[in-house]
Amino acid sequence: MSKNLSSVQIFLSLYLLSSFGLAQEIDWPYDDYYTEDKLYIHAIVNYDIHPMWHDHWENNLFRQNMLRMSFGSISLTELFSDVSLAMNQEVTKGIWFRYATAYYATHHRNEQDKHLSTGFEKYIFKSFSLFAYGNPHFEKEEIDIHYGISLTNKDRTSYFRVAYIDVDTFWDDKNNINSVNLTRPWRLGWETNVRFKSFRFFSSGRYENGIERIFERAPASFDFDYQRKKINDMIFKLYYYRTPKSFLEISYSCYQYDEAKRFHHLFYDYEYQNRIESYKIGYVTPIGERYRLRFGSFALLQNAAAAHYREHDYSRHEIIPYIFGEMYAGPGIVEAGYMVSKYAWDYSAPAPIPGGTRDDYIDKVKIAYTLNLANRAYLQFALSHVTAIWGFGGGNVQFWIQF
Repeated sequence: MSKNLSSVQIFLSLYLLSSFGLAQEIDWPYDDYYTEDKLYIHAIVNYDIHPMWHDHWENNLFRQNMLRMSFGSISLTELFSDVSLAMNQEVTKGIWFRYATAYYATHHRNEQDKHLSTGFEKYIFKSFSLFAYGNPHFEKEEIDIHYGISLTNKDRTSYFRVAYIDVDTFWDDKNNINSVNLTRPWRLGWETNVRFKSFRFFSSGRYENGIERIFERAPASFDFDYQRKKINDMIFKLYYYRTPKSFLEISYSCYQYDEAKRFHHLFYDYEYQNRIESYKIGYVTPIGERYRLRFGSFALLQNAAAAHYREHDYSRHEIIPYIFGEMYAGPGIVEAGYMVSKYAWDYSAPAPIPGGTRDDYIDKVKIAYTLNLANRAYLQFALSHVTAIWGFGGGNVQFWIQF
């Protein structure tokens, strides 16, 4: 009898170990960088493209062919990446072709942003036009279709565009993982650029109802059978131009990430939300014929929380003032800059967390040279380093071309 009981105990122990103890851990990247002191200073100041480039990009987004890229080291193994391509061509009178892609990868975003759209726009009456775009994705179930309207001025530098986006149009018919939408996902996308006297207003963004799906995969201890996810991302900018090369910028941006998953093992079920708000004030001005100065500050607020698996609450606020001086030298510009991040976070969870609360600062210096290639292409090489000798340094390469 005791031998039989021992056999049963051994069997139950092995079953429990195989079901829980040896189950593959789920991917959980959400709190990887909560305690990173350089989380924002890299992406939004150190490696961001020049405000003059942003200005040109926004004014010519639907009339020129442009490419911009910025790559910078954010860790020993990862590279900040910001790439955008916009191609616009009037193929015949009143009909425009457009191809646009964007890729953005950094630590403070929960996912890498990858966007592609291509299609045609047709003027219907004077400045009013209709457009239809799509993203020809390799997995057909992830193809989106855009239906939009546009109002533009004659040279297409001022515009108001809004699109209804049918997200993953063929998901229910084309996916091969036995997944079904519980609600039809849609997205509202917009871009607007309006100038009035010495002011200019620019905005772009996306607002969506999100996906909600069930999955019927073969049973596995780490597979999920339900997912809900929503990502909203938007920016609003107001410019005041004292002269064409001297302007003040005030901006606000908001990024919201919301995801929930339900697994075969209830232990891994989770809900996660993350909201990041950014405020900026900045000024750019020439000083004489050879010099230019830009300075300003960012203020950031982040709030995140998870329920069930890896339950926690996280809040962070940060102020990042900066100043850069530029001097025309030879065929380009020499740039030197200084930036400071004053941050504080509170990261709490049921189990104690090392470094869960912190209030501190970090500062960096940057030196760069931007090569001007016939006023249509620019190539920048930069080095930056925290002021501590043994701190983190990083290289940055930026490229801009209009063609």
